[in-house]
Amino acid sequence: MSTTAYAPSSLSSKGKATCQVSTNPPALPQSVPAGFDAQLAYVLGLCCNAANDQYSDYVTNTPADPKNLLGPKSWQIQSVAPTPWDPDFSQIVAQGYTLKSHTNLSVYETDINGNSVQIPAGFIAQLEPTGTKKSSIIVVAFHGTQNSYEGGKIDIDVIPATFGGLLGNLGSVHGGFYKQYTTGSNGQGNLIDRVDGSLAQQIYQYFKENEDPTISVKVTGHSLGGALATLCALDIAFNFESKFDAISMYSLASPRVADSWASDPSGVSTLVSNYQEYVPDSYRIVNTLDSVPGRPSALTPPWPPVQNYCAHVFADDVAIQLGIVNPSALYKNLISFSDANSQNGTDSPPECQGAHSCPAVYVPFLKRLAAQFA
Repeated sequence: MSTTAYAPSSLSSKGKATCQVSTNPPALPQSVPAGFDAQLAYVLGLCCNAANDQYSDYVTNTPADPKNLLGPKSWQIQSVAPTPWDPDFSQIVAQGYTLKSHTNLSVYETDINGNSVQIPAGFIAQLEPTGTKKSSIIVVAFHGTQNSYEGGKIDIDVIPATFGGLLGNLGSVHGGFYKQYTTGSNGQGNLIDRVDGSLAQQIYQYFKENEDPTISVKVTGHSLGGALATLCALDIAFNFESKFDAISMYSLASPRVADSWASDPSGVSTLVSNYQEYVPDSYRIVNTLDSVPGRPSALTPPWPPVQNYCAHVFADDVAIQLGIVNPSALYKNLISFSDANSQNGTDSPPECQGAHSCPAVYVPFLKRLAAQFA
């Protein structure tokens, strides 16, 4: 039940509102970074939309309070439909693929009654090409922030955490994103003790059981999903590097992921260095009018004694200017555009509003970009 049709705002055949086409579409870049696949980026954008729709199709939230979005009664999980939470892959397969198989991903969050509930987090899909110009791929896609628990307990939890691989410490990361990736049915684990039900455990189980050195892995996500995609891509590349042909990561509107105390900034540089070594085929897609990719601030607060250093794993002007990270070859792996999305006002569906919108801003841009670089 997708909400990502590109037509004037109306109700789809399945009863969901669709987003308007931009009346003033953003300018397209005249070139893209070496290695960037515009057609693949569009397909992965559709996967991000499908992951977001997967949540809204199967989870009911309480109404959002626009005056206090993260308030105690606003935008909380109210109910969850029974499994399976199968996404709609129709727009994805329309791009020249068939769906060979898919596995739903889930996380544990807290509902309006204070109960721990299991909800969809995205999916892993193996896509087979219908033509000869594409290759078989495994896509891992995560949805963006969908409720006040994720907004208040995950997105703003900037207490750093160590992101450890099977062979050692990969660096320091944003504590909320780490918690979302490693928390299971009975509490939080890590990348060594992958607790039951955690994303870390589900990723480990899938890639342990589906080894195929002839196929490449593509990891993607929008917003919070972009942060999870970053952690997931490094996890797979570090712990399963020899089991697959290649791994790529395309994030949409991702916040900063590397995070450490300013008293010990080495955790940020360690994470960034490891990421750039293991997942060099990575690209960050950003609307310059979207505030989310600028969060958390590179330096918070701007005075001692307690400060945090934060950075994107690549292409971060602010963190580079502050000396938190150094420029690298991946610095060029940024695709940016400017879209105010003024055509989708407050009378539009929530998923269509604002410069951060995945279906109204990011995916339409990628669709046009794919056509330009076809």
